[in-house]
Amino acid sequence: MAQKPVKKSAPPNRVGSAGRPTKKPGKSIVNQRNTPWGIIITAIVLVVFAGVIIGVAVTRSGGGGSTNSAVDDAKKIPGIIIKNEPNRNHVTSPVTYDTTPPIGGNHSPYWGDCTGTVYANAIANENAVHMLEHGAVWITYNKDTIAAGDLDKLKALVQGRNGMALSPYPDLNSPISLQFWGHQLFVNSASDPSVERFINDLLLNPDATPEYGATCSDPDFVTNPSTFGNPQWSDPGAGSATMPAAS
Repeated sequence: MAQKPVKKSAPPNRVGSAGRPTKKPGKSIVNQRNTPWGIIITAIVLVVFAGVIIGVAVTRSGGGGSTNSAVDDAKKIPGIIIKNEPNRNHVTSPVTYDTTPPIGGNHSPYWGDCTGTVYANAIANENAVHMLEHGAVWITYNKDTIAAGDLDKLKALVQGRNGMALSPYPDLNSPISLQFWGHQLFVNSASDPSVERFINDLLLNPDATPEYGATCSDPDFVTNPSTFGNPQWSDPGAGSATMPAAS
């Protein structure tokens, strides 16, 4: 009698530690996330760029202490006088200034030419102050006390240099003085190193010039300059250039 084939039963499921059947061993698929390198690189670039912008801003601001390192340097010039000059209105009557020569304040609507101009005679304060408002350095000297040869040195500094003007000044209390808006320096010699330092730090300085970018040129004033105590209140090329001197 033939024997019936024995039917093999399936192997029992293995039970894991939690009492649940374990999966048969085999190749598992691991769900790995791709590293977002594009985002990371972009973020690094933005951080570096922001750092550069901040660095430039701090450098331009003189480390956060002021608006301009040259203005800060000018403050260290030995003997410099610095005065706040808030008033700078155009007026048509003589002005009494609180410094001599003046370094700011109300002034004539008509400015003196300051394109490296050398004046043989003193010009009116009111026209000179207006050119200071445009960023000029105005050098004045006492004809009676300036040392021999110093006038030629001053002319060499001024002639043909935009933003500069030179003129004698009556009864100046030192041989030479330099004026910029709100800044003044008295020296005894044109060779004093403070002279060129004053010019280099302040001439047409955008952070200390009230009307930065305004022109220094006026050929009519060169042809027909004002005289001390007799300001010009309008362009002499247009007529009615002067008013009586202040009493």
